[in-house]
Amino acid sequence: MSTIEQNLIGNTAGLSRVDKVLRYFFLALLIGTVVYSIGGTFFGKDNRLTNYGLADAALLLASLAPGYSRPIPGAHWALRACEWAVMGCSLVCTAAVIVGDVTDGGIDPEPYNTPSNVAMGAALVAFCFFTILLVSKERARRRGLIPPAR
Repeated sequence: MSTIEQNLIGNTAGLSRVDKVLRYFFLALLIGTVVYSIGGTFFGKDNRLTNYGLADAALLLASLAPGYSRPIPGAHWALRACEWAVMGCSLVCTAAVIVGDVTDGGIDPEPYNTPSNVAMGAALVAFCFFTILLVSKERARRRGLIPPAR
């Protein structure tokens, strides 16, 4: 494994091809939303792109989620379902932010419109499911099932 691959999206050793593809897909989506939100802030006309930070945070979690429970020996299928829930909720959050950006017309949108509420709810669910993944991996590490990171 090359040094670039080790440092780009974490250590991908032991991940399946699908996990790697999903990680790179969500990383590309994250980069795209960051570039669009920064570009829209500087070059857009009357654009308020405040919810893109929320979508970026959810996409960052989604880029880490695929294969997160693979190092845990004997991991239950529910942990894989948590990974898919994080990825799905981040897609819903991103879609809601984009829909809110398109439908508000760019001129002083309501602070808590429906797309904004959907995005916040989806991000909250993604954060909760990722917390489950974090806790389960830490518990496995403390039990000695996962060797400590170098």
